[in-house]
Amino acid sequence: MNPWKNLTGLSSWLMRIAGMLMIFVWFFNTFMNFNLNQPQFYLATVFLVFGVLLFAGGFIRKHSLTVVSAIVLMILSILQAYWNFNGLTDIFAQWIVMSSVFFYFVTHGNK
Repeated sequence: MNPWKNLTGLSSWLMRIAGMLMIFVWFFNTFMNFNLNQPQFYLATVFLVFGVLLFAGGFIRKHSLTVVSAIVLMILSILQAYWNFNGLTDIFAQWIVMSSVFFYFVTHGNK
């Protein structure tokens, strides 16, 4: 069976939306607490800002915004996977999946 190449754009947008949804679910409450004394606030801010930039990069013709945002999000996701590693748990797996999604955007840009 051949791949459905006509739906590549849709799958790319679905990954952008899924990434934004996961970032929103994981970090929005921490961001809204606005506790400047907590490092989690700054981590949440970076995730939210670069998540929005990754989404916005899909509307721009050039790849640079998408690639730079995806690099930052991929590195942070890998760090989160490392920091949350306590064996093969669901949280560790979620961070690995998220870093893989962001790696896709690093390698493909806005294709």
